Amino acid sequence: MTLIEAGRSSDAAELLCDVGHPVSATGERSNWAALEAATRIFASDLLSTIFFMNKVHPWLVGQTPLERAEQSDEGLGFVIDMISVIEAGVYI
Repeated sequence: MTLIEAGRSSDAAELLCDVGHPVSATGERSNWAALEAATRIFASDLLSTIFFMNKVHPWLVGQTPLERAEQSDEGLGFVIDMISVIEAGVYI
């Protein structure tokens, strides 16, 4: 959280990877999506983030947020938008 608050998101994502891919992220896009979820909707709770990012979501038609984020830049954008909607209080 300290790195993110200091504007060092890429360092935070790198640290997330260094601790053994706690969210099973496979690349830059999924790392970014996991980091967004962890900081915005799960108050840095890694267990909740892991569960959310690895669970098939109805909005993603049989995919997990990690899978969609890794597909393309558009997929990452969709996951980030989904996180924003959840953060705003939309029931999923």
